[in-house]
Amino acid sequence: MAEAVRNYAPALLAWGILLWLRPGPAPGRRLVRLCVLGLAVSQTALTPAALTFTHAVGSPGVERFVGHVAMLAAVWAGAQILLRLRGDDARARAHTAWAVAAGAAMALLFALTPNLYPQSPWVMEYCIAYAVALMPEFTVIARLCLRDARQAPDRALGLGLGLVVAGVAAAACYMVSKTVVAISARAPIDFPWGRGYVMSKALPTTAHLLVLAGVAMPAIAEWMRRYRRYRRLAPLWSALYEAEPAIALEPPGLLQGRTLFPTRLQLYRRVIEIRDGLLAIRPYLPIGESDPGGIEDDQREAARISAALHSRAKGIPLLSAEATASGGHDLSSDTEYLCRLADAYHAITRAGRRRTKR
Repeated sequence: MAEAVRNYAPALLAWGILLWLRPGPAPGRRLVRLCVLGLAVSQTALTPAALTFTHAVGSPGVERFVGHVAMLAAVWAGAQILLRLRGDDARARAHTAWAVAAGAAMALLFALTPNLYPQSPWVMEYCIAYAVALMPEFTVIARLCLRDARQAPDRALGLGLGLVVAGVAAAACYMVSKTVVAISARAPIDFPWGRGYVMSKALPTTAHLLVLAGVAMPAIAEWMRRYRRYRRLAPLWSALYEAEPAIALEPPGLLQGRTLFPTRLQLYRRVIEIRDGLLAIRPYLPIGESDPGGIEDDQREAARISAALHSRAKGIPLLSAEATASGGHDLSSDTEYLCRLADAYHAITRAGRRRTKR
């Protein structure tokens, strides 16, 4: 069971992350997806199922070549992302030429060798070409990610970049070990440690998982922030929707406005719908200070909203003085303000329910 998990879990995780990363028009997003796709194909090609398939169709060894080319594409994409972010187009083109040339050399050497057994002709040269193809990309990724991790303004981004660096370092160690093992089959070099479980099995799997975790970390952190905000807005949105259903672009349906994976558009729509709801209950707001700036002000504004909803339910407009618009100066700050307001409103309604039960 443990061996099956080691063989298939990394590939399944990579495909899952690829599905998580939605396509986008930005070149950086496409390169990130290409990087994850390369990791997914590489790990899938090296599973026992792929090995069984290539033997069944009479093409043994092809799965390894496919896996190696996919890995080369993955690390090339990772290096391109970092170089293009810095506007270093000249180095990006040089690394592209290097990857293409190295891939062509690998294809030629693979075509010349009868199989990929260590003692076979051209296998040592193939392994050296594979290592030479990956090492410059590994160096660029590790160096630039380490530099960015130290300067990252976001903790999740810094942690993700650190995991990528650790994964790339582990992958580089594995490539060195694998190359030495290939050389030892044709030279008087003894390197039994390279054939052990830790270096030949555990290390590449660990490297793969670290890189995937690093790539996914910023996206997961962004989803968590978006999900928390979406959930925090739910009590206020539900109360306003019940009072004025016209604010919702679509009815909440069976999920009642809840979702596990809210998109940016869904969060934006929730903010806009809350704003529309607050506008609809403005005639029912009691007179009071309406320019919140702290926790107590948020609670006071939430109490006014609660009173306005009660007045609207009874059909008694209070015709208060016109309230001034309050909130943030952009979408992010306004969303955070409405989240605080929703928290305060939820606390008020919860306290009211407790008093009712008594």
